[in-house]
Amino acid sequence: MNHHCDVVVIGAGPAGLAASATLAEMGLDVLTLDEQHRVGGQIYRHVEVAPKAAHTLFGPDYSRGLDLVNEFRKSGARHEPGASVWQVEPDGTVCYSQAGASRRIRANYIVAATGAMERPMPIPGWTLPGVMGAGAANNLAKEAGLTPSGRVVLAGSGPLLLLEASLLIKKGVNIAAILETTPTIPSVWALPRAPQALLRSDFLLKGALMMREIKRSGVSHYKGVTGIRALGEEAVESVEAVCGDKTLHLKADMLLLHFGVIPNTHIFRQMGCRMAWNPRQRCWTPACDPWGRTNFERVFAAGDGAGVSGALAARYKGELAALEIARCLGILSEEERNTRALPLRKAKMHDAWPRPFIDALYAPQPGQFLFTDDTVLCRCENVTVGEVRKVVGEGVRDVNEVKIITRCGMGPCQGRMCGPALAEVVGSALKISPHRTGQLSVRPPLKPIPLEEIAAMDLSAGTDGGNWLLDKK
Repeated sequence: MNHHCDVVVIGAGPAGLAASATLAEMGLDVLTLDEQHRVGGQIYRHVEVAPKAAHTLFGPDYSRGLDLVNEFRKSGARHEPGASVWQVEPDGTVCYSQAGASRRIRANYIVAATGAMERPMPIPGWTLPGVMGAGAANNLAKEAGLTPSGRVVLAGSGPLLLLEASLLIKKGVNIAAILETTPTIPSVWALPRAPQALLRSDFLLKGALMMREIKRSGVSHYKGVTGIRALGEEAVESVEAVCGDKTLHLKADMLLLHFGVIPNTHIFRQMGCRMAWNPRQRCWTPACDPWGRTNFERVFAAGDGAGVSGALAARYKGELAALEIARCLGILSEEERNTRALPLRKAKMHDAWPRPFIDALYAPQPGQFLFTDDTVLCRCENVTVGEVRKVVGEGVRDVNEVKIITRCGMGPCQGRMCGPALAEVVGSALKISPHRTGQLSVRPPLKPIPLEEIAAMDLSAGTDGGNWLLDKK
């Protein structure tokens, strides 16, 4: 295969598809890599082949993805499905595994459209079978038409939790209760942002209709909930929580958790991109200019991986990154780039009017991270919160030191499922902001791959001839 192309786009969600289509339509050689076997990312998952009933259930926001997918298909961009990217370098080198073989390719530019992930939130019993993310349940519904059976409890915070609840209600699922950790009284940061949100009355109306559906269903809906626990022996059997001065005991066959979404930043951190801390959302994002360029000239971040803002904004970010890359490659002049970017910027600004209000309304609170000592923090290595607090009490100050001593974050996921909570636990113990505890180091391979794949790779696609993997850090 050709070992070089103009642009490699990592991710085939809204941002990746938009960037790929825009660049390919200009005649550039674009390769789009995605772990999934169908394009669409999480929000437009399976949209190309989804039955009519799925489009009816998920609504026009989901169906909008068909137009984007069709544009991508017609653009001529190459697509490698089932491709798991496991190393990316600032010089444009990308290594990925596909169908049991690893390959390396070089590009003039990289667009990393890695999307977002559900914020991992350890609670007692979250490792029990029957406990899963609400987003994962949504993906299974889109991918395979699966519906939860038995009594279902939804717990956490954020609009996507309520969206999933409304979808399950429409499907006739037996919802035992919705347990919202969102405070009953809105944050003081949310109210001043409400007038701006009114500029998108259509967006607020959708939210109001969704809340009306939930209320009319008769499902028990609690707010200001704390102390959520999943209880059971071989699988989840019940859920316990505290609401005001009352302790709730709910029988459950499934517990769906959701505590908002955060950017998926492992690729950026592995490359060594400069990261920025978002204090309101308590998460890291790659530091980018308005076009999505990171501190590396060849590397762009697009979509929710560069800051969570939704599917439409992700598409605009992907197109803006593509326009700047086209200018850098001499396809567009600066004036042409700016002319094409102007309507995208206006549309992006219009789409963003409600975002500050929603972000403030559902902003994570420090009190959410007061985990019990017996809670498993690192699922891969079975490390508890108490073990982490013990080493912090002995003088450890950095999350990477905690990782070395306890193995928390040293499993196959490299801290995806425990890293954010680990920083919160260490920061709380030291009475400092979690960003001051450092970031877990991320090294290749980003995803577990057999060593025989690396041994069998064709390394002729390099420029330096060095041992590029072993030389890495």
